[in-house]
Amino acid sequence: MKNLIIKLRKANKLSQEELAKKIGISRPTLVAVEKGERDITLGELKKISKIFDIPLSIILDEELSLDNKINSQNFSKQSLKKFHNIILQCIKYGADEDGKITKTKLAKLVYLCDFAHYYKYLVPISGLEYRRLAQGPVAIQFFDILDTDESVCVESSGKAMMVSLNEEPEKSTLNENEQKTLKAVCQKWKKARTKEIVDFAHNQIPWKVCREGEVIPYELINNEDPKDVY
Repeated sequence: MKNLIIKLRKANKLSQEELAKKIGISRPTLVAVEKGERDITLGELKKISKIFDIPLSIILDEELSLDNKINSQNFSKQSLKKFHNIILQCIKYGADEDGKITKTKLAKLVYLCDFAHYYKYLVPISGLEYRRLAQGPVAIQFFDILDTDESVCVESSGKAMMVSLNEEPEKSTLNENEQKTLKAVCQKWKKARTKEIVDFAHNQIPWKVCREGEVIPYELINNEDPKDVY
């Protein structure tokens, strides 16, 4: 649990003092928690859940928590490589003119790419599991990549976390059809506000029929009208 709290804090560019204040504890108390010298209470975990917008069930479940290593589930290296490339390409093609995109909008673009490709070809691009979180569907590995990957830059801008590229993504990772799907999704949403794409994902059947924290089956996207896939 201590590693998860440290990872979430650093990923969101919060100092120990800032996070402690948000939780309602002293900095020395948070330091003790992060060192494993003090157990964190359920009430404090609930506050952390709200602060980082992550369901408490995911934080408490060791198999699903962000504290797990990126390869803790039985996903192939190829799936993770493709997922990583989707993220990088969505930044490249979906960002604003300054090369930056909000972390929330980026997560939605990645989700729409995977599910739109499944809709057309009955196979997703990455095949990773997406879960129903408060801000929309997202694969847990998304947070790990943004937190640890040196090819992306994550910085705070007011209330939003902005993501940009430090280096160009590989072109050979995705096949022609996968590239076409990704570029089509990014082109449609490039100029949209974050709230617009969040609302769109929330109005889709996959979001509506699943409960908080549940894995969203790819097959659910087949119930959408073509115009509502992405």
